[in-house]
Amino acid sequence: MPTEQLEHRTEDIERRVDRIEQVLPTLATKEDVKATEQRLRAVITDTEQRLRTEITETEQRTRAVITDTEQRLRTEITEAEQRTRTHFDVVAESLRDDVRLVAEAVATLAERER
Repeated sequence: MPTEQLEHRTEDIERRVDRIEQVLPTLATKEDVKATEQRLRAVITDTEQRLRTEITETEQRTRAVITDTEQRLRTEITEAEQRTRTHFDVVAESLRDDVRLVAEAVATLAERER
């Protein structure tokens, strides 16, 4: 190989090495990757724990709301039942009075016809 070509190739290799040397300091080492992995695992573990806590708290709040709503509905149903019974008692008493009046009128008419 002629000397000129060798010099050209040598210069080309030197330029490549220079570029590699500029990039090398920016690359992560194995230790950097391991440290980052450990930090990420810690963050994930912490996040999982916080999510579990939030889910548990949300479940408890939801159960409390459901229990409260259920109690209020039972109370409202009981009150509505009592109002309905009272209303039907009033209606039944009114019907008894009406039946009594009709019976008395029929009895009076029956006695007049005799």
